[in-house]
Amino acid sequence: MTFVDANLMHCKVTGKSATGVFHLVNQTPIEAYSKKQATVETATYGSEFVAARTAAEQIMDLRCTLRAMGVPIEERAWMLGDNKSVITSSTIPYSLLSKRHQFLAYHKVRSAIAGGYLNFCFIRSKQNTADMLTKHLGGLELHKHIRHILQVRGETAKLE
Repeated sequence: MTFVDANLMHCKVTGKSATGVFHLVNQTPIEAYSKKQATVETATYGSEFVAARTAAEQIMDLRCTLRAMGVPIEERAWMLGDNKSVITSSTIPYSLLSKRHQFLAYHKVRSAIAGGYLNFCFIRSKQNTADMLTKHLGGLELHKHIRHILQVRGETAKLE
């Protein structure tokens, strides 16, 4: 299971967003990724798509690594994001995008979904664990996310 988030206008000087990706394998946190994006996006949609592409690439790399170690992978990976428009347009194969890097990000995520490697589902922002990697949170809010990580049970049937 992977949580993905992007924070628009993370850097007030450059206008670049931050990408946050949090990976769990068998309900165990194994990787947290947070980095400023290379491109300046004018809308949340673009920055969320760039974050989704980054997460999809990391999921594919992680699956290859686990297979190389002899771990059998029988199910699709679950990627959870908090932007409904990105999730909806990544499941529609005929969506049109104007910017080339968004177009490439769309096709990276779309090919992982169409190939059967990835399910991309919606999760409310308040439950998105990747928020702690992209936003400045207070102690109580941070504690809620950490508690949520410890309570994830991998019951993906409820997500569909």
